[in-house]
Amino acid sequence: MGLHHGARAATLRLVRLSTWKQWARVANFLAYDGAELGAASVGAGAKVSPTVSIRNGERVRIGAGAQIGASCSLWAGDSSGRIEIGDHALFAPDVFITASNYDFDAAPGPVMDAPKREADVSIGADTWLGARVVVLPGVSIGDGTVVAAGAVVTKDLPGGVLAAGVPARVIRKRGEQR
Repeated sequence: MGLHHGARAATLRLVRLSTWKQWARVANFLAYDGAELGAASVGAGAKVSPTVSIRNGERVRIGAGAQIGASCSLWAGDSSGRIEIGDHALFAPDVFITASNYDFDAAPGPVMDAPKREADVSIGADTWLGARVVVLPGVSIGDGTVVAAGAVVTKDLPGGVLAAGVPARVIRKRGEQR
């Protein structure tokens, strides 16, 4: 009796319209991100996790040999902000890069109705962005720079350095004795 009742309950859950609506939302989300990856320019030998979220993919360029980790988000601007990722760049999981932000001081009312400010983001070649790094619009990170996990990059970083913190700041040059 218990087994039959459990099977029947599972069948009823599969038939519910709300269950199918939820699955449709998930499928739509995955298809949207997949389409955006197809619009992005991806260099030879680059590896992009299937869980990466890309917005406005036609304004995203991923260099040759780059590796973009699980659950990263690459959100280019709606009209102009581009994201350029250099060759052999390495992104740990959950890196978030955006080339667009709300200009919440520009108009009264809900933030979501405010105009957006867009600015290109450039990540140099041979860079490593640690887990959960956030890079804001208009930032340029130089070749060979390492950004420590959890850092928030609000201003340009030169090449060949280690940066960390919120906001990110240069800690030392790469290869320099500690």
